[in-house]
This record gives sequence, C-alpha cells and structure tokens, in this order.
Amino acid sequence: MDDVRQVNLEIKDKSAKKAMHAGESRTPLAFHFDSSMMVWLVPLLLIAALTANIVALKLPFLEIKMFPHDPEAYSIPHTVTLMWVTLKLYWVAILIAGFSLVFPFVKLFSLFFLWYFPLRVSTRSHGLRILGSLGRWSLLDVFVALVLIVLAHEQGSLFVTDVKPGLYLFLFAILLAMSTGEFMAVLHERTEHHPKLSTTKSQQPAVGSGWRRIAVPALLLGSLASLAIALELPFLKITAWYLTDNSYSILETIATLWSTDERIFAAVVAFGLVVMPLAKLLVILGTWSIGRSPHRFRIATLRIRIVAQWSMIDVFGLAIGLFLLEGSTLVPVKGQIGAWALLAAIILNAILAWTAGSLLKARLTALEQEASSNE
Repeated sequence: MDDVRQVNLEIKDKSAKKAMHAGESRTPLAFHFDSSMMVWLVPLLLIAALTANIVALKLPFLEIKMFPHDPEAYSIPHTVTLMWVTLKLYWVAILIAGFSLVFPFVKLFSLFFLWYFPLRVSTRSHGLRILGSLGRWSLLDVFVALVLIVLAHEQGSLFVTDVKPGLYLFLFAILLAMSTGEFMAVLHERTEHHPKLSTTKSQQPAVGSGWRRIAVPALLLGSLASLAIALELPFLKITAWYLTDNSYSILETIATLWSTDERIFAAVVAFGLVVMPLAKLLVILGTWSIGRSPHRFRIATLRIRIVAQWSMIDVFGLAIGLFLLEGSTLVPVKGQIGAWALLAAIILNAILAWTAGSLLKARLTALEQEASSNE
C-alpha cells in the first residue's frame, strides 16, 4: 500500500511540473538583482575562477624526484600527455582530462549562461543542481597529487615531492567555482515561488515509508561503519624495495599533510573526507527520523543537497583507483584493506542517497502541492 502511495506521489509530481512549466516566465537570473551588488559580484567571482584556472594549468603542480631519475615537473596537461602518449593508459588520461581539464571550463561557462540567459526557473534550477553535484569531481587530480605528497613523506632523497604554485591556484579556482555555483543556487532559490508551508509539526518521513523504513536505517549504519573503517585503515602501501614501506589511511594522510606544513591541503582533505561525509549521514538521519513542520522539512532537504555536494569520498576513491593504475609508473604501490572499505562506503552512500532521497523529494513535493491547493 505504501509503495502504491509512493508511485501516486511521483505521478502527481510529474503532472505538477508539466503544469508549472506551461506558465513559467523566462527572465535572466541577473535581472532579478540588477539593482543590487549581485549583478556584478557573481560575474566577478566567475571571472576570477576562470582566470585562476587558466593560469593554474600553465604552472607546474608538483616536482617529483624519483631515484635515479632527474626531477620532473608535473601539471595536468603534462599528466594527460604522459598517460595517453607514453604509458598508453587511455581511460586514465580521459578521466583526468575530462574532470580536471575540460569540465572546470564547461562549468564556468555554463554558470555564465545560467546567470545571463533567459531560462525557465525549473530549467535553471535543474542546471544549477547538475553543475553543483559534479563540481567536486574537478578535484580528482588534486587528490592524486596529495597522495603522491603523502607517499613521499620520510623517504629521504630517494623519493621527493615539491609542491608548486599551480596546485594551490588550481585548488583555489575549483573551490571558488564550487562556492560561486552554490551562491548562485541560493540566489536562484529566492526567485522561485514556493508555497508557504505549515509550521505545525507533522509526522516523521520514516512513517509510512514501506520497505524504506528498514532499508534506510540499515544503510545509514552500514555507511557510517564503512566510513569509520575507511578513515582508520590504510588504503595504500609502498612496495618498492628501496623505499620505506609506509602505508597511510585517510586520517594519517591528514596528519602527514599537517605535519609537513601543507595545512591548506590537510584542511581540504579533512573537510571533504571526514566532516562533510559525516555531516551528510547525520543530516539524512535527522531528516528521516525526526518529526518536524513542513517548513523545517524543506530546509532539511536543502541541507542534504548542500552537504552532499561537498562530500568528496567518491572523488578520493576514484583518485586512489587511478593511482593504483598509474602510480606504478612513479612508485610501486599496492592497495590495502582501507581501499575496499572506502569502496564500500562510496557504494552504500550512493544507495542511501537514492533510497532516502527519492522518498524525501516526493514527500516535499506532496507537501508543496497541498500547500498550493490551500492558497
């Protein structure tokens, strides 16, 4: 019976969207703020991110010295060329080029388009959400570089990494683009017409959720356990006979970056791999299990979307996978049990997001439709 109700909610959601699209006006987002500082602040932020991105790609990210070879400087274009031409690792080259070389510019130009081009409100909302959910993937090459920095720790003169300005500038460019995209999404929310929702407390979403009432708590526990294990257990170990066979977990990675005075990178790793993944699970848990008013429920679903965009365990997991493929060309390594725990956490988080998210979205839509009919 609950599954039938869920299907009905989804059908009503689609019907409501079709009716809403028919009456939508098309006004550039910038025109909603033409009398405020936003009209020039957003373009300036986008231009700053674009400029930083272009300059960063012309600068080296890392200088790597691996005995007995001479030091060599690495940047994203150089890495892509190395993977494609020299090592014939085509899929690795495509992923790095797509996420870290092409997509940052696609996102920035798309944000310019969404700011100035007249679009339906729903179309702009959809575009901003897609760009927001994909933004973190541009940090793929940054995480690969950070793994190299950590593995070179305490290896003496046999394996040395020297961080160059390009890595800092690229990190700044990507984080600025992500923040600007989220800022635009907040501004866009102010232009949407949302029905006024009740402030009277209602039942928790878990009630009447059918099989999800058992599945979501189980997935939450599994996600939390796998994340805790992935944070604590080592994910890579050096196997080169001439190097110290150190192994590192995510928590040890943060500590190592901090101790080597790369504190900006340590903070980014801690934020993206510890704070935001835990916050995402806690926000989903609270939204799912705590009864609140429809108004507060809308705010809670917005918080889930925001923390999900800044949770980066999936990007780090792909970086580890790429490093296991390409890392042997620089330093021999092998995966450890922490890498499997990280994979489990990524899979469970994805399933949890779909299982809980689909129902929460349908519940919010139903509440908004009910409020619209009462206005």
